Amino acid sequence: MLNSLHDIRSIVFDLDGTLYLRPEVGEEIFTAAAGLVAASRGISKAEAKQMLNRARQRLTETLEETPTLTHICQELGIDIREFHRALLGKVHPERYLESDPILYALLDSLRARYDLYLYTNNSLPLSQKILALLGIEELFNRLYTIEFTWSPKPDMDSLHQVLEDIGGPPESFLFVGDRPQVDLRVAESLGIPTIYVSDPEDLLQIHKLLGLIP
Repeated sequence: MLNSLHDIRSIVFDLDGTLYLRPEVGEEIFTAAAGLVAASRGISKAEAKQMLNRARQRLTETLEETPTLTHICQELGIDIREFHRALLGKVHPERYLESDPILYALLDSLRARYDLYLYTNNSLPLSQKILALLGIEELFNRLYTIEFTWSPKPDMDSLHQVLEDIGGPPESFLFVGDRPQVDLRVAESLGIPTIYVSDPEDLLQIHKLLGLIP
């Protein structure tokens, strides 16, 4: 929900599914998670994938929302730091991503008026690699990755720390993400304007809603 326009100074973006859309990256992350579960339980990777899917279904029914993979791994006893260390050697976004000049132009035009930030459940090294591959790493004032609090989204305490670090009242922020329950719901509960995008092409709606283009 976008409640106000003229007070916005900081735009906070999610990463996966928001700034790029390549399911193959998510599949590699899921496979890496399955490898950790398999090693910890002494089962095959196929069995571990089934266990992850069952845990996702169970948490979805309990929480009444789809949990993040990080939350699922935590539920199965995987240490969050170990999980993200494993991803560094097993996830290869360079196989699927390349420089996106249109995305660069969209974000660069926003940067002329607003401060841009990234808030993601990815680790800093993986986030930096993805941004570099997309050619947009220079456009963000700061990256808020899992290392910032080691508590994955959605998390109210972590969000408060992000807001305090950036500075400004709720109405000065705009949050942009592709998963309403994960990226936007907690921000909305604080009265922060949000925009839901289902595809990076939807990012153009930010410019329209902020009055930057007719």
